Amino acid sequence: MLKAIKIRLYPNKTQEEYIGKLLGSYRYVYNNCLDKKIKSYEKDKSSESLTTLGKYLHNVLLKDEDIKWLKEHNTKVLKQSIINMLEAYKHFFKSGSGYPKFKSKHDSKLSCRFPLEAISNRNDYSTNKLTITSNIKEIKFKCSKDYKDILVMYKSGIKSGTLSKTKSGKYFLSMLMEIPNTKQLKKTNNIVGIDLGIKDFVITSDGEIFDNIKIKRNNQYKLSKLHGELSRKKKGSNNRNKSKIKLVKLYEKLNNKKENYLHYVSNSLLNENQVIVMEDLNVKGMMKNHCLARSIQELSLNKFKEIIKYKAEWYNRDVIEVDRFFPSSKNCNNCGNKKNDLKLSDRIYKCVPCGYENDRDLNAALNILDEGLRIMNNKMDESLDSHIKIPTRSGELTPLESSGYTLGELGNKNLVNFS
Repeated sequence: MLKAIKIRLYPNKTQEEYIGKLLGSYRYVYNNCLDKKIKSYEKDKSSESLTTLGKYLHNVLLKDEDIKWLKEHNTKVLKQSIINMLEAYKHFFKSGSGYPKFKSKHDSKLSCRFPLEAISNRNDYSTNKLTITSNIKEIKFKCSKDYKDILVMYKSGIKSGTLSKTKSGKYFLSMLMEIPNTKQLKKTNNIVGIDLGIKDFVITSDGEIFDNIKIKRNNQYKLSKLHGELSRKKKGSNNRNKSKIKLVKLYEKLNNKKENYLHYVSNSLLNENQVIVMEDLNVKGMMKNHCLARSIQELSLNKFKEIIKYKAEWYNRDVIEVDRFFPSSKNCNNCGNKKNDLKLSDRIYKCVPCGYENDRDLNAALNILDEGLRIMNNKMDESLDSHIKIPTRSGELTPLESSGYTLGELGNKNLVNFS
């Protein structure tokens, strides 16, 4: 299992100066190779590869006397910037998320990647000091006891390291490691549907509610005050830099609180449930609603979904995504009637044909659970005889109940894992 171990670095002044030069050189190579790739395509529709750009690095950039400071750094590290740039291109063509951009020294986070060959294999990580390259020796670091134990026990599984510097001046090293999946959760047969909302962050089909902590809106006064202080400072002055660092530190603090909350919610759901059913939300499309865009952005829905998915893979849990066009909010969970005139302001779902009333978000979570069970039934049909099915939540007798099986027995037969 691949896992990233993030540790905080505490470089001295000399090490800070070298890291600053390394990050600048890394950015310089990235931007020059990106520029060359763009111009080559514009000139004759040719595509620069890792091989051609690698030759450009060694035969042109490293031999240019005007930028001889590039030679101070490990070429294996500099070549990683080319790999990162090409990966950005692949990601753009695969998902269309954004054309690769030139890096700026004013970016929110500056980083560079060290391949395995560039990381010293003499590190034992027990002394809270490590050596990355010959120029970054015995740099102090801190991390949790669990992370330190992993570094000591599985240091042979290190694949690469990413050094980063935040705008507040903090340094981190993220070590990508291959480690055995030793932490397992207790098996359970619970299945839950979750609805992601704005009023409440997560509502489960069991009726559990996780609040929307509104991390930025609840701290808007502090943010506005610091933004005002920054705007009044003269550009280029030391006082302006101090105000900028204060503002950046507050944003980092709020983001850390939000991320901690996302992990808390995801852990709570995964600890108690074997299968989590959720909607495949089109967050990019939802952001086009200008009335809700700020609230949606503040929730970090995409990040929450990513956390749920990778943790489910770690802990042998399962995640089922319901189609984004499934009308979970409009359907009545009791009779199935679709209420087309449902408004966002209607917080209580009222079904006229059957008289059913329930909280709007809880009704949606129950519908998501039912749809997830239907998807699981279809998957069962592909691998099992048609008379063995997971029960739906309706009051009718299902083929599973008439066959004598229970959901717990299906779990014992390892039939609940659909990853």
